[in-house]
Amino acid sequence: MINGTPWQLIYSTTLKCLGCTESNLFLLSGAHGVREEPRFVTARAGESVILGCDVSPPLDGQQPPYVVEWFKFGVPIPFFINFRFYPPHVDPEYTGRASLHGKASLQIDPVRSEDQGWYECRVLMLEQQYDTFHNGSWVHLTVNAPPSFTVTPPQYVEAKEGGSTLLSCSAQGNPKPMISWLREGEELATNAKYSVHDGSLTILGITRDDRGAYTCRAYSDQGEVLHTTRLLVQGPPYIVSPPENITVNISQNAPFTCQAEAYPGNLTYTWFWEEDNVYFKNDLKLRVRILIDGTLIIFRVKPEDAGKYTCSPSNSLGISPSASAYLTVQYPARVINMPPVIYVPRKLPGIIRCPVDANPPVTSVKWEKDGYPLRVEKYPGWSLMPDGSIRVAEATEDSLGTYTCVPYNALGTMGMSPPATLVLKDPPYFNVRPGGEYRQEAGRELVIPCAASGDPDIPSITWRKVKHNILPSGSLQFVSLSKEDHGEWECVATNVVTSITASTRILVIGTSPHAPGNIHVLPSTTTANVSWEPGYDGGFEQTFSVWYGPVSKRMDFGPHDWHSMPVSGAQTWLLVSGLEPGTEYQFSVLAQNKLGTGPFSEVVTVNTAGSPLGTPEPLVLLTPPRCLTANRTQHGVLLTWLPPANHSSPIDRYIMEFRLGERWEVLDDLIPSTETELIARDLVQSWYEFRGVHLGAFCSQPSHFTSSSVPLDPFPPAELPEEGLARPVVAGVVATICFLAAAVLFSTLAACFVNKQHRRKLKRKPGRCPSPLNSHILNIVRGPPWMDYRPMRHRLGGPWPNLLLYVYYC
Repeated sequence: MINGTPWQLIYSTTLKCLGCTESNLFLLSGAHGVREEPRFVTARAGESVILGCDVSPPLDGQQPPYVVEWFKFGVPIPFFINFRFYPPHVDPEYTGRASLHGKASLQIDPVRSEDQGWYECRVLMLEQQYDTFHNGSWVHLTVNAPPSFTVTPPQYVEAKEGGSTLLSCSAQGNPKPMISWLREGEELATNAKYSVHDGSLTILGITRDDRGAYTCRAYSDQGEVLHTTRLLVQGPPYIVSPPENITVNISQNAPFTCQAEAYPGNLTYTWFWEEDNVYFKNDLKLRVRILIDGTLIIFRVKPEDAGKYTCSPSNSLGISPSASAYLTVQYPARVINMPPVIYVPRKLPGIIRCPVDANPPVTSVKWEKDGYPLRVEKYPGWSLMPDGSIRVAEATEDSLGTYTCVPYNALGTMGMSPPATLVLKDPPYFNVRPGGEYRQEAGRELVIPCAASGDPDIPSITWRKVKHNILPSGSLQFVSLSKEDHGEWECVATNVVTSITASTRILVIGTSPHAPGNIHVLPSTTTANVSWEPGYDGGFEQTFSVWYGPVSKRMDFGPHDWHSMPVSGAQTWLLVSGLEPGTEYQFSVLAQNKLGTGPFSEVVTVNTAGSPLGTPEPLVLLTPPRCLTANRTQHGVLLTWLPPANHSSPIDRYIMEFRLGERWEVLDDLIPSTETELIARDLVQSWYEFRGVHLGAFCSQPSHFTSSSVPLDPFPPAELPEEGLARPVVAGVVATICFLAAAVLFSTLAACFVNKQHRRKLKRKPGRCPSPLNSHILNIVRGPPWMDYRPMRHRLGGPWPNLLLYVYYC
């Protein structure tokens, strides 16, 4: 709005003239009304800028009065009007910033970003007339402004743990600024944690680690601005300084520190001794104090104060964390709970105990008997144990008396124990003992009896696996046997004197096999020798399979797939081949019978050996037993062998197997490593094959097998001793041959001598056969027709068939 009468007249006249075709009012645009080219002006926000507009004098040289108007493109009315000496009219947006510079130019100081745009200067000359009329002088103003924020998040933003939050940020400037978000100097990008879009930052799945400062950065070539917001995560406390284990002497103070952080920070600290609040422990609650920073102080500690202390800070949000530390109290040795009567079994070993409590451990114990120092070495069969107790080899009447003890450690002693009287009592004895072994089907009931007596009271009966009903007589009752009940059980009879035990074994029939044990794996470059000990078979024949797979899954292995290899027969070893060199593998053994599979054995992890490129490592096998032979004797088939050659690992035992058809059975698996002979007794079939292995840390390959027939012989050989049979047989054959050879030689010489005397008298006829005597001698020298001494087949004389040899290892 224009104030003042002169401005009303000028503005009214201007509007009227603008609507006329000819008038005494003209718009000058440069000299003599010629249109000028648009001007372009650039300024920085906050600085001063001048938008030029020239006024040319008229031809007669006298300057007439004129009006200057400035328009901004898009606004229909001028924002600045100036006429002679009157105060200019200025739009409120430009008040205090716009002023006339020179004759018609406009000065804006300071210039703002929103001032950018096109400006038009109009000069209206009064009392002048020109041949032409041109209206307009245009100036474009570009305002370069550094970035400035228009929207920013609060300085502090709260968010709950597990939730999400949005931080909005926008800025203005010329040119338009770019916006990014920083955390700890690193620019954030959109990922699973953060979402950055159009200047806003969204934090997803907030955790305690997300707390801290987030910075919004607006930047352009004119500069940059930063705004920092701190994210406060509402959640349970976090312990930054947990308590540490401490050791103090008795009567000293013990401080435990515990500091936590949380938002909100209304923290309260609770301390526990073992599982109890320290303020609920009668002897401790009067000697503890919890400080405002969470520190726990225990005053004048006692030995009973030792144990685990747990700090738990809370701010009523979420689950409170906890941290524990242990208090160790050192104190002189002391006697606790010395019984007034010490019971020792009559005529049995017994122990006279001194119940000592000491930290550091006890170093010595001094005893007195009947008020006099006790010298243990003077009593035969008595000895002092490391804990200070007295071991009595056989308690007799000499042991009777009143005993006291004084323990010592590095800190000294707290004094003598109360007196204790030694009393001899008869130990308990079993009236009914459980059997050595019980076999019962799964699901059936089984009662195992056990009863004992003693002096003065009936002993208490317990079992080592007490999870079933115990009858008043002390017997163990299984209402329904299960697979887990299989194994060793022990009945324990206890009275005030001592305890005695009786063992039994329960075999649960009709279950799946138990897991194999003692798994051993010997790897090489591409193979692994796996051996194991079978578990209980559940009452049925069991077979095994070896499962294996690499620790790092390969393309040919699924995420949970292992390869498996079946094991033939009842053998307890398997050579796994086809492994990758330098690879970590896991092995396990699975047993199964006709009722199903049992549990897997323990998993054994090994690494195969690596081999240089182009130099494959040869397969090194354990050496088998050698020279396995079988000879039939009156006691059975005698099997002999030699120990393996060049074996690197010690031999634990030998295993001998036999078969009648395709399946190998174990003949004996507990042959000592020092033995090289075995007699197979009670063979009822006509043909057997035998083979052997040796077992150490691993199992060898099978030896060559040997076969033997066992016919019914109407003329059994003479008895031979069980040990050393092979050598006597060989020696007998050799001696017989030598004896017969000497006899033939002697007979021949004798015959020659006699024949020489009667040579002329005897006349032989042609074609006559040898005498019976000479024929018999010839047969003896040549041996029986079934004798064969070829080097490739070892055959021994006697009324039994030939034996073929074979040995193996695993």
